[in-house]
Amino acid sequence: MNSVEMMVFKDGKNIKEAVQATDKLGQDAGLGNKEVLRLQLLAEELLGMMQSIAGEVEAKYRVEQEDKHFNLILDSALDMTKEMRKTLLSVSTTGENTAAKGFMGKLRDMIYSAMLPSETGPSSMSMGLMSMGSPSAYSTGENLKWSMTQYMAEMRKTDAEEAKGAWDELEKSITASIADDISIRIKGSNVRITITKTFA
Repeated sequence: MNSVEMMVFKDGKNIKEAVQATDKLGQDAGLGNKEVLRLQLLAEELLGMMQSIAGEVEAKYRVEQEDKHFNLILDSALDMTKEMRKTLLSVSTTGENTAAKGFMGKLRDMIYSAMLPSETGPSSMSMGLMSMGSPSAYSTGENLKWSMTQYMAEMRKTDAEEAKGAWDELEKSITASIADDISIRIKGSNVRITITKTFA
């Protein structure tokens, strides 16, 4: 197994280097130009999402590669600040952030909401996404885990209007259409986002 690992800082330092290192790992694995571009896009989306959530902290970025299988992993410790809490609590009376655009934006909101203390957080994790877990489960110290493949499986079991809208979001998301899976794990203040992709 080959890997690259580096810290990505709050000022954006090392993001370009992280994407370039991912690109090189893909080239060394024998990926074609289009496949390398897709891998690069996944890296950019992952780094961009975390930066938009945690612009004031640093994160550890790691790519694991074996043959043509890649795990892109981002780890960060997020302490819910007063400013983050204020933003979340002001989004709407329904607890849904209507400003969140697209699939990746809603994943970002899910992470934000999970970090809220239970006494101030929304009562459900709707955010236009289903089967995410709940802030109350998170606040008791249990892991909050989410997987795109499990999410898709849940959507296939229902004909609900919410499921249709969520499926439309997935189909519109370049990241979701490229990645084999996107998983999120939150425990305490630690957040890990993993994007998995195997090229044929």
